[in-house]
Parts: sequence; structure tokens; C-alpha cells
Amino acid sequence: MDVSPASSLAAQAPQATLDWLCSEENPAVAALTLRGLLGDTGSPRAEEMWARRNAYEPVNTILGQMRPDGSWDTPGRDYQKYGGNLWQVHFLGELFADGDDERVRTAASYAFSRQLPDGSWSCNGRVSAAIPCLTANVGRALARLGFARDERIARALGYCVSLYDAFGCLTCGTPGTEGQPPAEWGASTSTLNGYCHMLAPKLLLFLAEVPRDVWPEGTERLRDECVRVLREKEIFRSLPGEAREFFDLYYGAKTGERAGLREQYLKGHPVLHHKDKPGWLRFGYPLSYNSDALEALHALALHGEPARPEYAPALAAVRSAADSEMRWKLRNSFNGKMRADVEVKGEPSRWVTWRALTVLQHYGSANDAVPENVS
Repeated sequence: MDVSPASSLAAQAPQATLDWLCSEENPAVAALTLRGLLGDTGSPRAEEMWARRNAYEPVNTILGQMRPDGSWDTPGRDYQKYGGNLWQVHFLGELFADGDDERVRTAASYAFSRQLPDGSWSCNGRVSAAIPCLTANVGRALARLGFARDERIARALGYCVSLYDAFGCLTCGTPGTEGQPPAEWGASTSTLNGYCHMLAPKLLLFLAEVPRDVWPEGTERLRDECVRVLREKEIFRSLPGEAREFFDLYYGAKTGERAGLREQYLKGHPVLHHKDKPGWLRFGYPLSYNSDALEALHALALHGEPARPEYAPALAAVRSAADSEMRWKLRNSFNGKMRADVEVKGEPSRWVTWRALTVLQHYGSANDAVPENVS
């Protein structure tokens, strides 16, 4: 099939790459490329590909293994990496499964049955094991699968907002009694950054799937904090060089002696030397609770963030990862751990290429999408 490019960025892509993205092998990427990159929003071809999303082999395989009640395993294995029940819902969302499919609706019903009263999802069904990255991933998937205006999605978002309000930062902690932080909690005390950097993109991706009029009070503050920490750390430079020393100090102390250790350490180290998160420069799809620079840039783009100087290093990393055909390889993969393999690690990826071109188009990086020294 010969696809005619319509956008300034897509016009620079080789015709073979556009045809590759729009091939029937991955109907979701074909439809997303036609609609988002090529501006083909109403053609029969785009509609046909969108309707065939569940014919994509990984989606078909995941749904084929589902049990009649919408689960894949026992409830106690909801969070088992990466074959557990809630992971399958997350992956179906990431792969843009068709939410009108009765099998997907059954899986969604199971996921909602595992939601806790406060709106969160938990590793093991207990409140003490509820975590915001899991809640954001499952909530985002369910919103994408057709439940964006469901009251249960609003509650999930409200849970994420309540954690931020309770702790004043992005954390994996669990509020103590009456919403007050306990002496020891989550990422804030055990890491020098004082928050969970991996959580920021996941929350932004969740928020992007929920209509603004459904957002509970305080969601804007949560969004602004996610944007702030990503911008402040230039997306992928959030790992302090002093982290190992502090890690050894913190976990070498007795539990009762850890309170206040971070504050004491920072007094002696007022300037932290942040360095790259290497894993965030190896792009993958789909991702789990961790993120990468490309996904984080995409999350920011979904909220209309313009190109800023702080994003330049991450954008340069995306551009430099392209090959001479404007394709991006799958460098991070859960193949062999998931119930269905998604593409081939080390080979050009339609998912990563679609996301990279989408990001570069948003930030106006068309003129230098491919570096001169591509390998």
C-alpha cells in the first residue's frame, strides 16, 4: 500500500517506513499513524484498521487465554509480573484493544471487582499494598477501553490526588491513620529525590485519558507537579550520584533510626549531582511501572506541553535513536515474561516508531528528526 504523507514530519519519512507503519500486521499502529501523523481521520482504510485492533496477534493471544470470569489467574496473582490479571488489563490498554469486544468488557468487569473502596488497586487486595503506579496503569487502561467517564475511574483518580495531598509529593507510600503520613513511608524518605520519578509519566498518561470535566478537585495540582518534576530533571536525569552512598546508609540503619536520615544527609550534601537514568534511554513498548524518556515526552505532549530547553536532551536522545529509515528499535522488552510477545527485541518497532514520530511532531522536531550520523 502506498501512503501519501500529509504532515511536515511524515513527509520526511521514507515511503517504505510509512507503508510499514500502515501495514495490516499492526492495525492499531496503522490507524494511529493514518489519523495522527498523516491526517487521514475519516478514510475507510483508517476505520477498517481501527475496527481490526483485536486481530493484532498479541491482543488476540492475551484474550484467548482469559478465563470466563475475566481473569487469567487466581486473585492472589493479580500483580504477578507479568502474567497477572491486572497486568493483562494494562497491556490490553497499551495495545489499544477494542473495548466494545465482549471479552474486553468481561476483563474490565474483573478489574473493577478488584478495585478497593478508596479507588485504588492493590498488589494483593489489601489496602496496605495499594500503589499509585498500579492504579494509574489500570485506570488508564480502563479509561481507554471505554470507561473514561465511569465513576470508578473518577475514584481512582481521586485516590491519586489524595496521596499527593497527603504527602505533598509523588510517592508510593500509603497514608497512615486519618490520612496522615506515618514516620516511614514510600519513596520520600528512602531516596534522595524525595519522590518517585517513575510515577510522574504514569499519572500524566492516566490524566490524559480522563475528560477534564471528570477530574476531581486537586487534579490540576497533581498534573502540574508531574510536569514540574519531569521538567526540572530534564526528563531522564533524576538519579543523584550520591544515591548509592545514601542507600547504604539508609538500609544499613535500624528501622527505628531511619527517620530524619534523609534530611541529615542533605544538610551535608546541599548540592546533589544528578545523572542519567540509563534505562530511560532504552525505549520499549509496552512498559510497566517504570517509564522511559520517550514515554515521558509523550505523556507531556498529551497535556500540550510545548518544546522547552529542559526537554532538549531527551528529544536529542529520541532523534539519535532513529536509524537511516526513520525507524526506532525495540530496546526494552518483556517478551518471555508476558502472556504474548510484542514484536522482537533489537528489531525496528512499529510501536516505538509511532510514538517517536508522534513526539517529534508535537515538539516541532521535524527538521532534525534523523541525525546526520545515524548508524
